[in-house]
Amino acid sequence: MLTSRVTPTIGRLCRDERGTSFMTVMLLMLIIGALGVAALTMTGMENSMAGAVRMVEEGTDAAEACVGTAVRAIRLTIEDPQMTGPAAALIAPQGPVPALNQGVFTQEINGTLRNYSDIAVGAGNAPNLVMNVNGYVVNGDIDFLYSKRRTGSDFADPDKPTFDQFYRVDCVAANAATGATSRVIVTFDCLNNTGEGCVKRANNG
Repeated sequence: MLTSRVTPTIGRLCRDERGTSFMTVMLLMLIIGALGVAALTMTGMENSMAGAVRMVEEGTDAAEACVGTAVRAIRLTIEDPQMTGPAAALIAPQGPVPALNQGVFTQEINGTLRNYSDIAVGAGNAPNLVMNVNGYVVNGDIDFLYSKRRTGSDFADPDKPTFDQFYRVDCVAANAATGATSRVIVTFDCLNNTGEGCVKRANNG
């Protein structure tokens, strides 16, 4: 009688232990699965962040290329105001200056138009420069801010005083496929003398 009572009890205990093992294994599988999903999610986020950073860098590089082109355009136009010599290479289709905007462009460089209301992007935009750089369409605006006579510049040649001419260059790069945009705004001090250069004064964007 004793033996017949003990045997079913041991069997029930074994069955209970098998259920506990099953639950433990299921919990471990659930935890491992959650960790795997978290790792895949983190990897995806890192890839997305790396792609976003790359797009920002590419857009900024495209806008910086526009700034460099703008400085070259300022120097060439100061030296060739009529844009019939070397500066003629700036006019579209060979160059970045839209042919319809050439007149305004030259007036903005020589200071006839100061702080002109044209803009690179937005409603009523009339960019001075239009470029394509690595899949980005880059619009640039050059504004003549003001000029001032350099102190002591008339000592060497009283008939040809030297003026510092200050320009603001605003370049916006946009990629239609990705929707990424980058903007760089820089102020330059350029001397009105032929053969002189421009000095970067501030990075405003």
